[in-house]
Amino acid sequence: MGEDTVERLMSTELVTIAPDASAADAAKRMLETGVSSILVVDDGRLAGLITATDFVSLVRKNEPNDETPASAFMTTEVVTIAPDDSIEEFAEPANRGYTHLPVVNEDGQLVGMVSTTDLTAYVSEQR
Repeated sequence: MGEDTVERLMSTELVTIAPDASAADAAKRMLETGVSSILVVDDGRLAGLITATDFVSLVRKNEPNDETPASAFMTTEVVTIAPDDSIEEFAEPANRGYTHLPVVNEDGQLVGMVSTTDLTAYVSEQR
């Protein structure tokens, strides 16, 4: 696979919401777009990530309502990767069960998302 970088694999069509968006808005956006996680972005920077598991935790802790912001239940410790990291560097977190990683540049700006499906497509193109 050689010198190829994450930038070659990543998708730049991202599903995002603001930290002050409601839990209901986040859930609707995820369902409408068919994604399994939604990126919480504040001024171009990754603030957190919401998955179905985060919704489960929200419901267990309290009844969500229109006032519950994404920032109240999002995961804030998000594993990320840089666009200039090698494709091989994605293998380590993927080996630990991460199927998607946000791609963040050196300025902390969210620039993409890379997935194990992207990696599979890349491998299928190799000859």
